[in-house]
Amino acid sequence: MRPAVSAVVLSFATGICAGSVFPVSPLICFIAATGLAVIGMRWWRVFFAACLFAGWFSGSIAGLREASGCRLSWQRGNRSAVVRILDAPGRNGVTTAKVIADPEGCTGTIRVQVAPEGLQSGVTLVAVGVVRGRGVFRIDHARRLRVRRPLRFVLRDAVRSRVVSLYGHRAAIVEAMILGRRHDLRSDTRDAFVASGLAHLLAISGLHVGIVAALVTISLRRFSSGARPWAWAAGLTWAYVTLLGFPTPATRAALFITIAACSRIRGRNPPLEVVIGVSVLCILCFDPLAVRSVGAWLSVFAVWSTARSIKLARTVTRRSGRWGPLVRLAVASAGATIGTAPITAFVFGNVAPIGLVANLIAVPLASMAVPAVFISLLGGPTFAAGAGVLLALLESTASLFGSIPGGHLEGVPGVAFALPWTVLAGVAVWLAVRPPVWRLALRRAAYGLGAVGWVAAVLPAIVSLRHRGILEVHMLDVGQGDAIAIKTPNDRWVLIDGGPKNLRWDAGLRVVVPFLKRRGVRFLDAVILSHGDADHLGGLPAVVQNVPTGVVLEPGVPLGSSLYVEFLDVLDEEGVEWLSARAGDTLLIDSVRFAVLHPHGAWLEKALGPNENSLVVHVSYREFDLLLTGDIGWPAESTLIASVSDIEVLKVGHHGSRGGTRNAWLEALRPEVAMISVGQRNRYGHPAPDVVRRLQDRGIHIVRTDTDGAVTLRSDGRYYELVTRGRVSFAEKMLCLLPTSLLSNVSSSIRSVCSRRPRGNSRVSFTISP
Repeated sequence: MRPAVSAVVLSFATGICAGSVFPVSPLICFIAATGLAVIGMRWWRVFFAACLFAGWFSGSIAGLREASGCRLSWQRGNRSAVVRILDAPGRNGVTTAKVIADPEGCTGTIRVQVAPEGLQSGVTLVAVGVVRGRGVFRIDHARRLRVRRPLRFVLRDAVRSRVVSLYGHRAAIVEAMILGRRHDLRSDTRDAFVASGLAHLLAISGLHVGIVAALVTISLRRFSSGARPWAWAAGLTWAYVTLLGFPTPATRAALFITIAACSRIRGRNPPLEVVIGVSVLCILCFDPLAVRSVGAWLSVFAVWSTARSIKLARTVTRRSGRWGPLVRLAVASAGATIGTAPITAFVFGNVAPIGLVANLIAVPLASMAVPAVFISLLGGPTFAAGAGVLLALLESTASLFGSIPGGHLEGVPGVAFALPWTVLAGVAVWLAVRPPVWRLALRRAAYGLGAVGWVAAVLPAIVSLRHRGILEVHMLDVGQGDAIAIKTPNDRWVLIDGGPKNLRWDAGLRVVVPFLKRRGVRFLDAVILSHGDADHLGGLPAVVQNVPTGVVLEPGVPLGSSLYVEFLDVLDEEGVEWLSARAGDTLLIDSVRFAVLHPHGAWLEKALGPNENSLVVHVSYREFDLLLTGDIGWPAESTLIASVSDIEVLKVGHHGSRGGTRNAWLEALRPEVAMISVGQRNRYGHPAPDVVRRLQDRGIHIVRTDTDGAVTLRSDGRYYELVTRGRVSFAEKMLCLLPTSLLSNVSSSIRSVCSRRPRGNSRVSFTISP
């Protein structure tokens, strides 16, 4: 029995993953492989074990090389090196570069930020600058060396300048589609393509390389026959991939086309799995760490699922007549979407079911637009006008389908959100392998889709009507930190703090942004930063980069941390207005008043530190009052006692630290509810037992994110209710995954649509005393 190619690839890839994490020496690999052979195992098992250890060895070398590269070894601070710019910088000046020489001897590619004016790709610079917090080398001074630019960079810049002169404001889309350069794409264009499931059209993938190969093959068939067009197609495809710089998806497609051309020349017809497997194996041999490339995985699974779907559709639609091609195209689109959904859900936290329909229109348009663009580079403005019409139609398609409610689902990236889509993909594969009676299956699927469509259309309308005129306050479960999202009665949003950020966790990217997008938030009227500590500031750069923001309010006290500098850089890049707030400042949105009570100018002269300089914001709506206190302790509380009065809800300062929330403070406020944002098993011992006891002695209702999960507070100004969801067991989480991922419009930490009510679920209502 010959070993299956897919099993060989899987063994080799598994070894690479293991080797990149746990490096192993060649001697250990040799001893282990020899030991397996001596044991007397079957030869094919020894073969698979040898592939596993070969991958382990390759992954170890690649992992050690990566660890010694400049991208990981460079520390923050001043730096000088000789670098080669790999791509022309975008509007913000950020691009990639290859380190040619470094005083420490490291190499590899890095991200750099440099003034983009007149800088070409492929130039070699002696660069002096600073390595910033996000691993970006900001080049402050550069001197160009007289080194000849490689030919591919010269051709790439020539194509780019030609595109700019022909397509004007659409040049960014053309560059993305034929050069893979997305630096100058507008954020609204990128969001529209992502929301409509057409993001793959803006990245160089197997589709683009396949279009180029098909264009060459069809053109040459008029002049020659036999295998010669296939040979030319393979050669020109490799020339195109070289111009692009050998991105993994394009390289995989070029290998695929080369194998197909060789098969045609030799009169062979290898199975699809063999062609894909050999292509992937070749890529992993030359670039072992491509196993971690998301683009490579998406490319492979998209090709496999599309081909499988087309094969199945041909079997089903033999008697479909003229509708057969349309049905096959629809099934292929569905196969590609379902096949890649688990990966996009796991890595990016989004799935676009609307892409099933959008691709039926967009892929044919792109298949015509890409050749038209290449022809226009030689033919001039006349051909560019026709290509521009196709590009305009493509943009309109993305905007139309991207604006359809429910067409784009978002969640927290990870296993939980990916599991339902993995199950769906598994069911699709099972049906493809063992198809049932298709007429009955299609009828039942149509009924199910109709029911889901009605629920998806009616449920948001019911929820919207129910909550109209209601103030909502969501204290998100971000661990040891603060993040509070407030929705005004007319669906305008304000965010207070963004949660923590460290090397392994970014609450803004993993919790806050998914929450806002699932609630349909397209714009934040204001972001209020209580102070610049990492547990409050950390997630805000990701939020500002992903959700357009009107204004940012913060204490305006200079901090020297790299995170604070990064935050200011992001505000500059996104063009967000920044204001330093002081006591007496007021923000009025939809009759909801945000009044700043602290700090004032004289207080800042005491220089007590970021915590005591936190913004204290009084949120009031009709007769309802909420006080947000940041991380203030007793020093700041003591100065505010004379200026505060009774409130309904208090966000306890500094996560319940023993340094605040004293009896005098509680006596001045007389809150009915105390909200504490705190992480499970935190090393600070928050909330302090003394603080909890003082709150309990006064009969104050306590809610806290470490035990209650995310907390939602709703008020119409005369009454308010508090909803906590409680922590759930692992088994209950598994039961909640499918409905939560499909229907939930709140944070992943709020289990609001689970069929079983989690432990600790509670809803408490209060009437505001006049």
